[in-house]
Amino acid sequence: MQNEIKDVVVIGGGVVGTAILRKLSLYNLSIALIEKQPDVCEGASKANSGIIHTGFDAPPNSLEAKCLIRSRDLWPDYTEQLKIPYIPCGAIMVATDEDEKEIIEKKYIPNAKANEVEVEWMDRQEVLEMNPAVTDNVVGALSILGEAICDPFTATRAYAELAVINGAELLLGSGVTKITVTDDGFEIILENGREIKTNYIVNAAGVYSDHISRMIGDDSFTISPRKGQFILTEEEIDISQVILPVPTAKSKGTLISPVVFGGFLLGPTAEDQEDKEDNSTSEEGIEQVLHGCEKLIPGVRDYDSIRQFAGIRAVCSTGDYVIRPSEINKQFIHAAGIRSTGLSASPGIAEEVAEQLELVGLALNKKEDAKLEIPNLFDESEENVGEIICLCRTITRSEITNALEGPVPPTTIDGVKRRTGATLGECQGNCCIPKIIDILDEYKLIDELPLKGLQNSTIALKGGNQ
Repeated sequence: MQNEIKDVVVIGGGVVGTAILRKLSLYNLSIALIEKQPDVCEGASKANSGIIHTGFDAPPNSLEAKCLIRSRDLWPDYTEQLKIPYIPCGAIMVATDEDEKEIIEKKYIPNAKANEVEVEWMDRQEVLEMNPAVTDNVVGALSILGEAICDPFTATRAYAELAVINGAELLLGSGVTKITVTDDGFEIILENGREIKTNYIVNAAGVYSDHISRMIGDDSFTISPRKGQFILTEEEIDISQVILPVPTAKSKGTLISPVVFGGFLLGPTAEDQEDKEDNSTSEEGIEQVLHGCEKLIPGVRDYDSIRQFAGIRAVCSTGDYVIRPSEINKQFIHAAGIRSTGLSASPGIAEEVAEQLELVGLALNKKEDAKLEIPNLFDESEENVGEIICLCRTITRSEITNALEGPVPPTTIDGVKRRTGATLGECQGNCCIPKIIDILDEYKLIDELPLKGLQNSTIALKGGNQ
């Protein structure tokens, strides 16, 4: 395996990188994904609103709009094949005065039409009938019928699992330190010293995609980090849809959304910063979320929060997605600058990247035995009846062990959480974390504590090239 030359290596294990890996796994290719964290879904992909956007507000004719439009047709099959929790609840953009109504009428309705998104105007009474918690100041709202919510944890994991089932290799827990351009491709050196040779690279490294780009001398774009802070509550909010504000030039604004695995999400902020690692929350940021959301839902300050968290979005200097061959080497494909719609656009981005690779010479021959569906992680049989590990979410021991025996097993507490829902409840893991540590230890997937990550910095998972 050490001397094998990969056809394609994807750098970055977020929702975009894993979606690309899934797409490439359908072809007769030797492929791998490199992620510096101990699991997939460790960056922005685990800290977002979980909304599947239609692209109604994306700049017409932009690459972002193109990928969102392509994704709309793909999501129904993806959610079924990959067992992704998905609720087509729709969204409304709330106008709280006549000025905001005019912005919707003059900007967002024509924009939606240009992007072929079905929208309609709702009057005040219709809004309050469907969403009684919305402010009495509402004058009406733009209804975006196709908006939905899903579980971004499951989406990212499922992309990776299907790729592994189809023969892809995951290299987790060791980032890229150097890329050397060779006569026929690239040589990649990881933090643990491993060397990987590949004919093509896909750069899907999120906020670090400009850093990876510069490893081959490409400085054609810059990524700046933008923090978004969220509040998660399990209070009952009397809304049935995603509640959106009228956006600003900087951000889509703070919204209120149902969460597929329970509760409601408030946020995010839009805080430009220099540190690409600082995902801390702050009193000022949480206040900003509450201040923005109470304009839409007046009672938000009365809701108890069970968790606050923050994610870092990748803001690109180009103002749009960057999906193209590098100007330095055409066998190096960028999938960068994916700011806040990466989850929504991930199916379309994967299609676009595959086409770009084919245009620069990669042969894409369909794999006859490629799988399109992943097996159920959980079932309703007696195997899932037994000791309850997470009392808040009634997660059983067998549900956790099923995850540990899956194609991409978790090696951290966070990984167990993202696969099973354990620790997501009201106690936030205070009762179940010790039992989860014991189970992880039984499976020999940890060294001293799961919070320290992998025992070995790279592992070839089930279904990969051993």
